[in-house]
Amino acid sequence: MRSRVLAFSLLSAALGGLLIGCSPKNTGPGGKAGPADPPAPVDPGSPLWVPAPLPPSVAGVVRGEPLVIPNCVVQYDERQIVSAEVDGTIELLATPYTPGELKALMDDPKLTEQQKRDRILYHPRDTGNPKKPLKRIRESMPVEARQIVAFMDDQLVSARMEGSQKIKESALSAKANAAEGVGAADDKHKMTKRTVGIGGGAPKELLDDLITLTRFRENLDQAMQTIAKAEADYKEAVVLMGRHQIRSGVNGTIRTIAKRPGEYVKAGDKIMEIEGTDKVRIEGQLDVQYIRSVRIGMDVIVEPALPSAPEASHSGHRQAVTGVTVTAHPDGPLVVSVGADGAALVWDPPLASKNANTTVSVPHNLPHPVGVKSVATAAAAARTVLVITGGDDGKVRVWDVTNRKQLPAAPKVVAEDAHTSPVQAITVSPDGKYFATAAGRDVFVWDLTTVKKMYALPLEHRDSVTAINFTPQCTLVTASKDNTLKVWKVGDKGAAVARTLDHRAGAVDVLGVSSDGARVLFDQDKGRLDLVDPSNGQTVGQIQNMGSAGAFSTLAVFEPSADGAKGDPNRPHLLATAGGDGDLKGTVQVWQAPRSGRGSEVGRLITPGRVPVTTAAFSPVRGERFLAVGTSSGAVHLWKPPSEARKTHTGRIVNIDATDARYVTVRVELDNRELQLIDHSIANVIIPSDK
Repeated sequence: MRSRVLAFSLLSAALGGLLIGCSPKNTGPGGKAGPADPPAPVDPGSPLWVPAPLPPSVAGVVRGEPLVIPNCVVQYDERQIVSAEVDGTIELLATPYTPGELKALMDDPKLTEQQKRDRILYHPRDTGNPKKPLKRIRESMPVEARQIVAFMDDQLVSARMEGSQKIKESALSAKANAAEGVGAADDKHKMTKRTVGIGGGAPKELLDDLITLTRFRENLDQAMQTIAKAEADYKEAVVLMGRHQIRSGVNGTIRTIAKRPGEYVKAGDKIMEIEGTDKVRIEGQLDVQYIRSVRIGMDVIVEPALPSAPEASHSGHRQAVTGVTVTAHPDGPLVVSVGADGAALVWDPPLASKNANTTVSVPHNLPHPVGVKSVATAAAAARTVLVITGGDDGKVRVWDVTNRKQLPAAPKVVAEDAHTSPVQAITVSPDGKYFATAAGRDVFVWDLTTVKKMYALPLEHRDSVTAINFTPQCTLVTASKDNTLKVWKVGDKGAAVARTLDHRAGAVDVLGVSSDGARVLFDQDKGRLDLVDPSNGQTVGQIQNMGSAGAFSTLAVFEPSADGAKGDPNRPHLLATAGGDGDLKGTVQVWQAPRSGRGSEVGRLITPGRVPVTTAAFSPVRGERFLAVGTSSGAVHLWKPPSEARKTHTGRIVNIDATDARYVTVRVELDNRELQLIDHSIANVIIPSDK
């Protein structure tokens, strides 16, 4: 029996050896053969640069987190139906220009003189010198309370006012004559009275003088009555004229226009509808278990998702944009975008103040023979600005773009060593002396001065690496499709894994690291990103999209700090995330992430046509802050992120509807004069934990 077991063991060992000999020792994604896994070095050697100290760690569990009512719908609280007050014909739908608006119109270089004249109207009975300029009313135009928005045909009222004025002028003349007659008759009457008193005159003469005086006084009284009536008629005509001038009753926006100039309307007929924007109501649903956490009259915090369109764009790529970076030129940053069409386009962003007069014409192309998958920029020694690109052919190319007026037509260096698959990600060390590239499971570390490969990282990841980031602490953070993040110690001899963060959702391929190295983004699930301290793996904060339509996708990147690791550790950082399908398709959310705790959304950037976002990068230049976003259609868009810390906006709960068995509908009222929220936009309502 023992001999049979021994024979079976020997046979199994022989077959195992044959299988080992016939199969690759390491297979890449999809079962493709790859190089044998090299043993991980025990000692990576001396650090590549002097590691910066980590900011003080913060507690991973933050007690007293606020209660969030997500995806609340904003609705305007007031609507005014603007109606005709009198019967008549609409003459003009127009409103007076403000001095600032008129000056902006006259100074607009894009308009011809004829176009400027065409945009100015005058009332047909305006006799002023100069006349008061008017602009046409249109839908979506903002208006203020008591602002004129339409003129009715007021010719009859004008004639009545003119007649009243003439009657008054005539009565004033009659009044003057009567007053003069009263004075003369009174003097005559007094003289006759003295004469009769001394026996020198007839009583009949005295009576005639009295009758004359009485008649003049009657004339004076009649003139006074005529003046009073003329003034009353004029005031009545003024009131009637006011009813011929249609005014807005609220601060708001013209929603619809129901009547047009030349149409006859009766008193009460609708002319237009204006939505009041001074106050808004915000409604959202809260799980019924939290009903005791809210009450009518409670003050809450409102965090609106303010949507905005790009401020500048170009569509130079014929295929999807696969990477974008922003240089740190001292004379103004440049945007470099790469695409599957083999183009690497360099262009001046007009949002930068030093490039404000630059027009986005045809960007300069750094030509590639293959598609380009990734790009990064580095400020090397002697103020040299380099761009590093990774191609579909696995090659790394370095371009010198220092002289923005003479950009190169060929790379400065094409690295001799190359990956065996497309280069998916590139990162540059904080000191600008080294860079790393990722392709498939391979990650190479390079000397930027010589563009020579120093070593490859051990193949610890079980699937392709999708993002790499150096930190000031001389570590490299890698994200992989195997749903792990790894933190590597990098030295002059090699690299070794210091920490593995696993159980990612895998929803976001590109996960960023903060400039101070204290936080790495970790996709906990499709709607939640954790901020993790890479030194201990502890979660210190999070950003979250509530609801099934709020999934994160593609990327989540930090805005770089101009001070790098020396920046204020307590200062909130901005980060950008891309949305997936649903309501967030084609959307970049900008968040303010504090050192610990919950992050808040401060902006929502929507691509034209809601085209999916493929890549994004913040400008690294102090004072030249903007965000560059690439899309699947080949377009690159620029936005200005918020320049100040987010203000707190307070609303008040005015109604709680608990008729539903599962949800409580909460209504919040908010003063909207500063925010100017849009009707049917989205906001989150935050109930602080101390409430």
